[in-house]
Amino acid sequence: MSAISGCRGHVLQLFIVTLAWAPHSTAAKEANAGGAYTLAPEPTRPSAVKGSSDTADVVTSSSWSRDDGLFAAAVSAWRRMVPGASLATDTAPPPAPLVPLSSSSNWEVRFEWGLYWSKLLEATNGCPGSWVLDSVGSGAGVPRQMLQSEDLLRASESAPEAQQRDKMAARALRIYHHAKWLAERNMARAAEWRYREAHRLARLSRRSVLAAHALSRLGYFLMHWHRHDEAREVLRDSEHLSKKSNPLAPYLLGILERQAAGADRARLLAAEDKILSAGEQPAEELEAQREKLSLEINYWRLAELSPRHCVNTFNAAHVAICLSVHMFSQLGQALTRAEG
Repeated sequence: MSAISGCRGHVLQLFIVTLAWAPHSTAAKEANAGGAYTLAPEPTRPSAVKGSSDTADVVTSSSWSRDDGLFAAAVSAWRRMVPGASLATDTAPPPAPLVPLSSSSNWEVRFEWGLYWSKLLEATNGCPGSWVLDSVGSGAGVPRQMLQSEDLLRASESAPEAQQRDKMAARALRIYHHAKWLAERNMARAAEWRYREAHRLARLSRRSVLAAHALSRLGYFLMHWHRHDEAREVLRDSEHLSKKSNPLAPYLLGILERQAAGADRARLLAAEDKILSAGEQPAEELEAQREKLSLEINYWRLAELSPRHCVNTFNAAHVAICLSVHMFSQLGQALTRAEG
């Protein structure tokens, strides 16, 4: 029943985030070429969500200025994509460091101010201020406040050796946040550079979970930006770094492989096995999608065995395809016997 296998290879729905807020600078958009610029209005009532120290704090939203259920669900899924995240109602900005920043400040004061400006940007509901060219890193447009924060966070390189690993991990986490902030606004070049930089710093500080998450989230957005070959590569690297704490990477890899399998039955089955064994996803909407896709996969696998399984679905199109394939298969077998 390879025909049914080929059919189910095309019956696939990919849940992709389309989100954002248009930056004020046209130059920033142009410098970030690579993402889609069908941008939507900003969420109106953001609330803070805190994740584990090895992942990230993210922002979620419950009210949208656009009446689009699928759009809101997609955004909500991505913004809660931190394992173990729990809602918090405090949206107040972070407290400023006690020691003022000056040109003579030591590395600790500079680093604390870097953390502060980073978290303040994340808590900002609206315009983040002016945009500048990130000539040292991504070569793309980013908020000035973000670039200043990252410059201050580099002070961790002057920390005593005993503290450098922890400070580097904290720096990686904040850059991960910056990448997410930019990716949600389709600032592709700036976001991609920061996801890769967060992965690099996390590896150096031996935070394999954070490193894997940085790549899996990059893979998620690369899929959204229709760069599937690159997404496949980073998702494989992510899966290699961490499997037990990283259900997203194998799931997305399974989706990509299932799309590309075509009539290759072995590749299709391997991709579906990856989806089925991916484990619970880090967002309710993504998990609901995975469960739906798993039911679909199991339906087609049973349908290959006997036409009586074709009716075990409420999807009339699936029933029609299944019965038609069985009918033509039996007709072909009958003609073969008659010719023999």
